Amino acid sequence: MNDQPTNPDPGVTAPVAVRAGGRRLLWRPPVVWTIRVVVFVVIVVAWEAYGHTVSRSLFAPPSAIAVAVWRLFVEQQVMLPALAISFGSLIAGFVPAIVVGVVAGLVMGRVRMIERLLTPYIVFVFSIPYIALIPLLVVWFGVEGPLRAVLVFLASVFPVLVNTIAGVKEVDRDLIDVAVANCATNLQLIRTVVLPSALPYIFTGVQVALGLALVGVIVAEMTAAVTGIGGLIITYANFFQTAEMFVPIITLMIVSVMLNQAMLAVQGRLSRWQRSGE
Repeated sequence: MNDQPTNPDPGVTAPVAVRAGGRRLLWRPPVVWTIRVVVFVVIVVAWEAYGHTVSRSLFAPPSAIAVAVWRLFVEQQVMLPALAISFGSLIAGFVPAIVVGVVAGLVMGRVRMIERLLTPYIVFVFSIPYIALIPLLVVWFGVEGPLRAVLVFLASVFPVLVNTIAGVKEVDRDLIDVAVANCATNLQLIRTVVLPSALPYIFTGVQVALGLALVGVIVAEMTAAVTGIGGLIITYANFFQTAEMFVPIITLMIVSVMLNQAMLAVQGRLSRWQRSGE
């Protein structure tokens, strides 16, 4: 009787190992960044080639946009003041929205009676397109800073509120029971158990709210205030200055990505205990 172990069929295992190794190779940072750079170069080259085939008033190539970036940022120096106006309004409405959304979400998630009483009103207000409220808000607050801050608040408070409520409801019941058994007060329970456990949901709501807040401030600037980044976009669009119009749009995209990355970094630091426990 042959007691030697049988070797696995190399014709079966080798392709599996090759595929697994190939997948691991594709996820390595140098390969990922190489693919990103190649895709970016292809897009820019195609964009540049197409931009020279149509009128500059309809579509601008990257070379023309680069010239417009220098002109608006350095020569005319209109971009930085516009950014300051837009993001000043963003912060003025976004920070209170986060505070109100988180606090109200914690209360509604913990007290079922309050949730049942307020949910119909929240759904009613949340279902209203906030852009439709701009004429009314102009009458109430004028066309300056308060209008944009209020619109940002209305656009961003509900995603934070809804996700906070969902996060509070998903807290592990065993953790709550242990805290209650150790005579934790309601404030201690929320601070040490509920809030840390609901952080992923809260940050998801904040990320969604950030995108809506940016839309809110730009829409307000394009339709009512005609200042800031939105004011520049609508002004250049009215004069068919397409290259100049792309500059605030691309700047807004870059700043939005930076804000999202900063938010992810904050979430990673605050949720470090969850990763260590996995």
